[in-house]
Amino acid sequence: MSTILPIAITILRHAGRYLFIRRRQPPYEDLWSMVGGKVRAGEHVVHAAIREVLEETGAKEVRNYVYRGIVSERLVDSGGNLLRHFLIFVGCADIDSFSPHSREGELALFTDDEVVAKREDFLPSDWWMFQTMREAGDHCGLYEAELVHTDGTYSLAYYREYEP
Repeated sequence: MSTILPIAITILRHAGRYLFIRRRQPPYEDLWSMVGGKVRAGEHVVHAAIREVLEETGAKEVRNYVYRGIVSERLVDSGGNLLRHFLIFVGCADIDSFSPHSREGELALFTDDEVVAKREDFLPSDWWMFQTMREAGDHCGLYEAELVHTDGTYSLAYYREYEP
């Protein structure tokens, strides 16, 4: 059985657009996703999110960080066997600068329309997280997602807001 892995990711705004990273390493290699990574033992989620943004983008500062929600994401194989279980803490923030290359992958800016037009190039669950959590507001959502990994591709079985 896979253990739950806490992840902190951030919807990053820069100059009126959004910054995404094309991951080099599995899982989710060659797909655009939000910047982020593992929360270390003893590390608070917001500190982890800011650390990951600084490490992966080369930004000097993270401003206006706002927590937006949490996603319980299961990664399964085509037979439904659990490969990984992520607990993803999602925030939004602004940065003033970034380096287009990082050890984790290539970084690029997208407009809202480009994210929609290039949907197939994005990690499906990150695409939905971006769509549901990018707008400012008081609502902090709790979501569930399941990604299916088959022959090197990732498809979304579901992404839904939790309702008791």
